[in-house]
Amino acid sequence: MRLFIAYGTGEGQTHKIVESIKDQLTGLGHEATIYDTSTILGDLEPASFDQIIVAGSVHEHRHQQGVEMFVLANLKTLRAKPSMFISTSLAAAFDDCRSDAQEYVDQFVEQSGWQPHTTLMVAGAVRHGEYGYYKEQILQHEVLKGHDVEIPKQDHEFTNWDELARSIAEFVETDHH
Repeated sequence: MRLFIAYGTGEGQTHKIVESIKDQLTGLGHEATIYDTSTILGDLEPASFDQIIVAGSVHEHRHQQGVEMFVLANLKTLRAKPSMFISTSLAAAFDDCRSDAQEYVDQFVEQSGWQPHTTLMVAGAVRHGEYGYYKEQILQHEVLKGHDVEIPKQDHEFTNWDELARSIAEFVETDHH
């Protein structure tokens, strides 16, 4: 089976996630092509693939504009093919914030008009090297406020890689027709 994986990333965790998905799919005998939505599509044609995965990360309550534009530009194809939407956020890392993470997914789906066969909320990561003073303050005093998590000054991943792998395997193995 041939899978097309379009993604957008802020600090790199969603890119790391789609690379992991590609490795998993290749290991299962599938062909996976990754496309960064911040670049020009070129001669890649999503309609020529069997299944499509779109992944984006949430920053300031929204997914990347490139992800939004990719979905809108390929809406007909996404509606016709088995598709999955992966939303990466820190909100997905905490039980008391999962409703926020779900709201990001619901808002994206509603605004785009796309109804993917499967949606998945994936916990992101903290990438201190990517933040300036302002972003660091928002992270500490807003995003992580009230959570019993000690974030060291090095990067920290919240992504549950086993859960991600199970969800991808289930998506690929399910007959979506």
